[in-house]
Amino acid sequence: MSIEEQLSKAFKHSESSLHCPPSLDIRIKEEYEQMVMGKTVQLKRKGKMSKIAAIALVVVLLCGFAYGSKFLFSDSTNFLSYEFYSSEAYDLKQETFEEARAAIKQVQSQLKPGEAAIVYLPEALKEFPLYPVTKPDYISNKHEWQLVLDEQGITEQLPDSILEGAFQFEAGAINNYPIIGLDQNDLIAEMEAEKKVSNNDQPIWRLTELTTNSSIPSYISVYRAENGEAIHLTLEVHDEVVKIEGFTSTSTEYEEYNLNGKKAHYTKNNQALLGDSGVLQNVMWMEEKDGKTIIYNVESDSLNMTKEKLLEAVRSLP
Repeated sequence: MSIEEQLSKAFKHSESSLHCPPSLDIRIKEEYEQMVMGKTVQLKRKGKMSKIAAIALVVVLLCGFAYGSKFLFSDSTNFLSYEFYSSEAYDLKQETFEEARAAIKQVQSQLKPGEAAIVYLPEALKEFPLYPVTKPDYISNKHEWQLVLDEQGITEQLPDSILEGAFQFEAGAINNYPIIGLDQNDLIAEMEAEKKVSNNDQPIWRLTELTTNSSIPSYISVYRAENGEAIHLTLEVHDEVVKIEGFTSTSTEYEEYNLNGKKAHYTKNNQALLGDSGVLQNVMWMEEKDGKTIIYNVESDSLNMTKEKLLEAVRSLP
C-alpha cells in the first residue's frame, strides 16, 4: 500500500459509512500508488465534526467497495486508524485487467510531469468507473529533494542508498492524487456517452486541475539497482483524526511482521493497475510524531524483487 495523501477535503456527506472509489494507500494510494498502485480509502473525521470528508486514494492496491469484503488487518495511532479488506467484487478477469492497465499507460504517456487525469474504466470498476492517474514531476538531485521535504515539514532524512548500496537514490517527487467525489454523475454520463461512439479505440479520460483542495500529496523517493529493480519509499502525513479503510482483490497476499520493533504489514497485490509489472509488493507501518501520523510504505513492482529482500530493505532504513 502506500499510498497516499491518502486525502483530505473531497466532498461532504452525512456521517454515515461511505466507501470511496479509487488510492492506499492507499492508500492507493495506492499508488501507487507509483508507486502506488491503486488503493481506496475512507476517511472519517472524528471529534466535534458532524460531517466527513470522503477521499479517493490510489497508492498501491486495487480499489473497491466494502460489500462482500474480508478483513485482512488493522493498525492505529492516537490520531489515525487503518483497516484493510479484500473483496471478490474486485477480482478482475485477466483480459479486463490487462485492458485497464493498457488504458492507464496510454493516458499516462500523454501527461506532462506534474499533471493528473481521470480515466473512465467501467469494465474494471463497475461500481464507480473513475480512476485517478498521475505523472509525478521527479527531482533527481537528492539535496534539492530533501529541501522540498523540509519545506513540507517532513524531517525524515533520506538515506543515499538502501541495502548496503545495492539501491541508490534516483529521484523524488510529490505525487498529488486527484480527489474524486462520489457525486460525479454528470461526468460519468458524459464519459459513458463518449465511449459509446468511440469504438473503444482510445481510452476516455479528462485532464484535471490539481489544487490544495482537490488533491492530497504523498512523498515518493525512488531507489534503483544496476539491474533496473526499483524500491519506492513513500511517506504520507496525516495531521487530523481520521479513519482509513482500504480494499483490494482476494488474490492479495498478507503477512504481519515485527520490523525494527514496529508492527509492519506486508502485502503482495497481483492485480495492481499501476506500475510496470502488474504486481506490487508493499511493506507498510505507521508512526506518531509531533501530533501527526506518518504512514510509511516501502514497495516495489519489480518482478524479480523477493519478499525477503523488501523486508531487509525496511530493516536497513535508518
